[in-house]
Amino acid sequence: MKLLVLNPFGTDMFDGAVRDVLEKAKRPDTELVVDHLAKGPTFFRYMYFKSLAVPDIVERVIQAEKQGYRGAYIGCSFDPGVKEAQEVVDIPVVGGLVPAVHLARQLGQRFGFITDTELARVNTYDLFKKEKLDIECVGLKAIEMGIEEVERDPEKNRERVIEMAQQLVHEGADVIILGCTIVSAFFTRERRELPGKLSGIPFLDSNVCSLKTLEMMVDLHEKCGVTVNRRTYYAQPQKREKEAFNRNRRIYGLPEL
Repeated sequence: MKLLVLNPFGTDMFDGAVRDVLEKAKRPDTELVVDHLAKGPTFFRYMYFKSLAVPDIVERVIQAEKQGYRGAYIGCSFDPGVKEAQEVVDIPVVGGLVPAVHLARQLGQRFGFITDTELARVNTYDLFKKEKLDIECVGLKAIEMGIEEVERDPEKNRERVIEMAQQLVHEGADVIILGCTIVSAFFTRERRELPGKLSGIPFLDSNVCSLKTLEMMVDLHEKCGVTVNRRTYYAQPQKREKEAFNRNRRIYGLPEL
């Protein structure tokens, strides 16, 4: 199956690390195309930056479906554009947050979540509350490194992740989610042994969790006919109100679907 892995940033600086991690985790029959936006913010610490990128993210997923991709992973734990894309395409779409949390709940009783900056931490907390993902969450920690710094200094990233993970385990976490997809990719890429204090604790790379979930969703979609709810929550506007849908796309200079 051919899948799109979209780093939703206007730079290719993170593509290599994400590709390295996912190529080792994918199924033998999975072909991955790792891409990024042609333009856009290089980070999403601010909600405004994320809102600027969402239209281009959704259009890239629409394009991917037309190009024959069978699923798309939007590689950010803020899940930018995921629900919007699920509404307008038929191929499965996942983000970087929900799959890891659902898997963590199956591997232990309580999990801890690690992201990049304090601003990202508080924004992720809002997402946790909105999506009701916080029930078994011990806490969210930030390594206090922007993703550009993570790319420049992966060793410091590793040290800070281990420090935050040890704090979360001390607070009661028995599963650790490496939540920021870039922090996660540069940490997992190293594949080094964890300190003894973290022995036996599952570390979940959010990219890997999302890829494996996407592969499963493609199988469910193609072999079992399972898709998102098209009756209400993800009802497709281009089918129910096609003219109004395309009229609004034309306002923004977008082609009809």
